[in-house]
Amino acid sequence: MARRTIPYVAAASIIPIAALVLALTPGLLAQRSAPQPESDTATFHIFGLVASPDSYAWSEGITVTQAVALAGGYTSRGSKDDLQIQRLIDGRLVSIVVTEDDPVLADDVIMVRARRY
Repeated sequence: MARRTIPYVAAASIIPIAALVLALTPGLLAQRSAPQPESDTATFHIFGLVASPDSYAWSEGITVTQAVALAGGYTSRGSKDDLQIQRLIDGRLVSIVVTEDDPVLADDVIMVRARRY
């Protein structure tokens, strides 16, 4: 019989422990997956190669440049030439290539990609 290492045994024991916690805490999954109340503040999201990717408060007239500035600017690998926004248009999620001067709408998701060398 092959010897099992401590990390293997520890990893194998996680599943029964998780099952035990769920059994002893009825409604835990429902609490964790319950929708959070929506805020009245409109937001946009920025991900990728910016200093602080996150959700931020949206305001009328904000541009991609201003959104990147709110996120702490580009990282050393972030590219201002390869920006995309994912936006719901007529119920469909559309990916749009944008420039720094383009407007950001509420609920937009901005993706900052890596520079090409």
